[in-house]
Amino acid sequence: PIHPQSQSSISLHFLLHLQARAPSRFGATLHLSSLSEKSKMDVAVGSKPKRILVTGSSGYVGQHLIASLGFGGIPSTDNRADSSCHAEAGDDDQQYEIFCAYNSLPTFEDDLKNIIEQNPLHPSLLCVKPIPNVDFSDPGYIDVIREACGEEVDAIIHLAALSSPGFCEKNASVAWEVNCPVDLLRLNAPIIYMSTDQVYEGTKQFYEEDNDETVPVNVYGKTKLAFERVLLRAGCDSGPLLTQKELGSYSLPNIQPTTPAAPNSVILRSSLILGPPTPFKKGCKKGAFPSFLQFIESRLLSSTSSDYFVNEFRSVVHITDVIRATKHFLCNALSDDASPVKTRVFNLGGSTRASRYDIALEVANHLKCDSSSINAVDRPKIGGGVPSPPDISMNVDKITKELVAPKMDGLKEIMVSTFK
Repeated sequence: PIHPQSQSSISLHFLLHLQARAPSRFGATLHLSSLSEKSKMDVAVGSKPKRILVTGSSGYVGQHLIASLGFGGIPSTDNRADSSCHAEAGDDDQQYEIFCAYNSLPTFEDDLKNIIEQNPLHPSLLCVKPIPNVDFSDPGYIDVIREACGEEVDAIIHLAALSSPGFCEKNASVAWEVNCPVDLLRLNAPIIYMSTDQVYEGTKQFYEEDNDETVPVNVYGKTKLAFERVLLRAGCDSGPLLTQKELGSYSLPNIQPTTPAAPNSVILRSSLILGPPTPFKKGCKKGAFPSFLQFIESRLLSSTSSDYFVNEFRSVVHITDVIRATKHFLCNALSDDASPVKTRVFNLGGSTRASRYDIALEVANHLKCDSSSINAVDRPKIGGGVPSPPDISMNVDKITKELVAPKMDGLKEIMVSTFK
């Protein structure tokens, strides 16, 4: 059966607009000469830029996000719910620094450097700096981050994770270390946390984040839920992060955060993310196919018989909606005027409940390909030794209302965006 990922067959028609000198130790730094006269004056008098840390920046969502922020700047409070706010972002003269933490993707810095050399930085951004070798399984990760961006940042977009359920099941101790990085809270910044729909048990349709219980069935889901609880708990709470029902037969490591989450943190329970490849030339990982959708396309065009699960359902989400939601909550986190609120939870999904088989059929239909090579198969309850929730489709009314959107994109919109 096919392993999913979340890109597709054409690159986005936007690039990170950066203008820079040669990279320093932590990446490319903007020439002062490329700033506006007012920006030069602000830098000269020592006005403080706001610092944004993006973990997992070399991944699929991370690369799309860097491109979007670099091209469009940081959305202001007046347009944060507007998905087309690129031109207006940053009009309040606030300046920013973006720190791109990642572990070890060999092509990431070269791709970033190439984009930097070709395009100008958005006026609100002073620099975009990669921070390599940020390994969340190493307790020293927090020191690597602090060496690059100082003791505190203004907002954290936490995308980094061990996201393969199979790997997490076989390497539980590493999964707990990477997926529940409590020391991030020591940076004293709001955290926009990309969690997962796999915190749900999968025994019903359209889970609601504020009404339905969380009972993850595998190590991956449990580790992601544990960090949700880190962000949700009060500072004086020292009880276990997960209940016995949530843990099942698994054991919970001794994880005790010493710092409560900063106000205006948010948890986004993301479904399977689909869309075009990233704007980075070599993408976010090695392999013949940069995405699940491109794999389907290739198999269809070569009429190669392929099996797709028909009995697992998710509310697949468009990368455009993921970026829009992330930027919306980033704006909230950075706002000087926003009232502090406790950590909130949102389902981040699309408007289509779909199986992998449904996705393959939709690709075939959109590309007008013969679908006879698409085979519907059931995934066993424990496929490859990893328990998997059968239906983790989600109700997305709450995030739709928050973003002031008519609806979240569905499979048809994803196909149009991906296969232009």
